[in-house]
Amino acid sequence: MTGSNPAQPHDCHRCGETIEPGDVYGALDLLDADGDLQVMLCRTCSAALRDFLD
Repeated sequence: MTGSNPAQPHDCHRCGETIEPGDVYGALDLLDADGDLQVMLCRTCSAALRDFLD
């Protein structure tokens, strides 16, 4: 899932790049073995994850 317009800057969970308001980003919301995981990924890391999962 991708989105745009986070209300405030966030760091990409994978690489640390800052996601600014208005940037396109990937949002990952899943249930892992340790519980809920909700993270934001920059466009590059989001594309890499999509390629890996395909």
